[in-house]
Amino acid sequence: MNILIADKLSSKAVSELEKMGAAVRMEPDLTAESLPEHIKDAEVLIVRSTKVTTATIAAAPLLSLIIRAGAGVNTIDLATAG
Repeated sequence: MNILIADKLSSKAVSELEKMGAAVRMEPDLTAESLPEHIKDAEVLIVRSTKVTTATIAAAPLLSLIIRAGAGVNTIDLATAG
């Protein structure tokens, strides 16, 4: 499983994902504008405050799960994700 983390996340959380066999790529400096260029091979996307736009979702043919590490989903384009 290829996981892209597009925000800061604890090293413990990353370590636990890797222990489960996931290939984790940390890119905490990505923005809503640059995210579509980096998501092509991601199956899972983890964000905190980075916006997940229609362009990002459209650029991710393998994406099956978007996780918001925080409260709410107001940064995710739910109409496109659904």
